[in-house]
Amino acid sequence: MSAVAPSPAVARRRSSVAVLVGLPLIAALLGAILATGLSDGSRHAPSRTAPKPPARVVAAGDLRFVLPGRWTVAASGPRVPGFEDAHPLFVRSWNASLAIALLAPASPSLLPPRLAAARRPGGPLPIVVHAGRVRAYHYALVLGNDRVIDVYTAPTSRGTATIACAGILYMPAECDLAVSALRLAHGSFLPLNADAAFLEALPAVMARLNLARARLRGGLAGATGVEAGARAALLLGGAYARAGRDLRPLVPAGGRAQATTDVFGRLRTDYARLAGGLRHRDRAEFERMASAIRADESRLARALAGWQRAIRAAAP
Repeated sequence: MSAVAPSPAVARRRSSVAVLVGLPLIAALLGAILATGLSDGSRHAPSRTAPKPPARVVAAGDLRFVLPGRWTVAASGPRVPGFEDAHPLFVRSWNASLAIALLAPASPSLLPPRLAAARRPGGPLPIVVHAGRVRAYHYALVLGNDRVIDVYTAPTSRGTATIACAGILYMPAECDLAVSALRLAHGSFLPLNADAAFLEALPAVMARLNLARARLRGGLAGATGVEAGARAALLLGGAYARAGRDLRPLVPAGGRAQATTDVFGRLRTDYARLAGGLRHRDRAEFERMASAIRADESRLARALAGWQRAIRAAAP
């Protein structure tokens, strides 16, 4: 089943049926029972089995890929918009060619912008693929010249694990194998939901904000003049504004992520008004804004604690 409404290119893709041959379990059990009953009681040396060959693991940054079966590493693969600067890993199976990379989050869809633009407006939601601890969105996208690729996006604390799979025959189950082969050298896979892209980006945004506000709070507290204090307050407001701008493209409508970015906006306003109170030597306004800042900082701390719990719950 395609993740988007059928297009002429998708309709031309050939379907295939996998034939599963099961072990005749009852016959195997009967054979074991008969062998035991007819045994002469003599002890036999234990059978030896060949050791299992070690897994073949290849890397793309912090992303690891356990090559399934007869899959091999390739020198090149599908050219996919958004992968150009990501140094992707290329692998091949008998039917499919794949590009695999960790990409920075750019939208709630977890797709890079040029791939997100290939989605049909108002199209159906992506299919969710489950593979152990990994959850990924599966998109079927039509690129230029009616080229169809299957794209999988799995959120991680190191970026979006993204797989682009182009097949000779339409066999999505084979492309799905790539999702189960994903591992991480550092970090963890994150919950797959509307806030996943926001949660991917939040730690780096907060690291930048914490550095800025530690420095600027010191400047505000140590200011010896009205203008120096007002300037520090405005810079603090700007640091919160930048955090909100960095995260806003990743925020779906409504929900917890929207509430968190709203707090960044309120703090920007709080510090701007605090600067105004300082410049006008308005003690009442200064005290009102200091109280508002304490309240909004507490709201932000509670929101961040909730996001931190979500990240820790996803860790292995």
